[in-house]
Amino acid sequence: MKKTFLILFAILPIMVFSQIDSTVIYFNNWVEDNDTRTICDLSNIQIIKILSKDTILRGKVFNFKIKEIKKGKIVSEDNLNISNKVEKIPMVINGDTMIYVIDMFDKAGYGKSTDTLLITFAGLLDKKGFKLKIDFPGMGFNKKLKGKDDYLLRVANSKYNNKIKVPINSEYPVLVYTPPINTGAELNSYCLLETENILDWYDKFKIKHYYVIYIEIK
Repeated sequence: MKKTFLILFAILPIMVFSQIDSTVIYFNNWVEDNDTRTICDLSNIQIIKILSKDTILRGKVFNFKIKEIKKGKIVSEDNLNISNKVEKIPMVINGDTMIYVIDMFDKAGYGKSTDTLLITFAGLLDKKGFKLKIDFPGMGFNKKLKGKDDYLLRVANSKYNNKIKVPINSEYPVLVYTPPINTGAELNSYCLLETENILDWYDKFKIKHYYVIYIEIK
């Protein structure tokens, strides 16, 4: 019996840590209401939602990085810099200093009472570019990307049936904003991009410009 207990205690830490080295996130890239979907199509609005149901991630936040790729090279990076700490900001009101507490876990991650986390990426294409809005449960970000009519916001690895296993404490590509491949005979394709590494798209398909959105759960 003692040997059995020793084996169990030796394996238990390994089991605990293996449970949190990765998680599965889900994608929803359609609007359920037909009228709303038609309005989005006519207005060049694109929407993708990321859903997490893993409460083992309690005490972690979801950060994102947007990397711009030109001719196979990363030319710019926009980091949302979402912190995995409770931020305390001093504010002076009527001569008195007050501390404003921002719990980032409740706003952009798994707080004490968070059961599911839904993050919405919504973009509008106009003459000035692609206006991207990233909405968390408690905060939002506005970003501006370069794009044209044939650019599409889509899941980076949608061949995995609208769900992806992503690592914890490491960045991982989840979304792309990209033009299609010109396969000739006026036939364009987005799906073929899933067959190669994202950073190899220029070498393989001559995609000169696109964006990759990385998730970082920390």
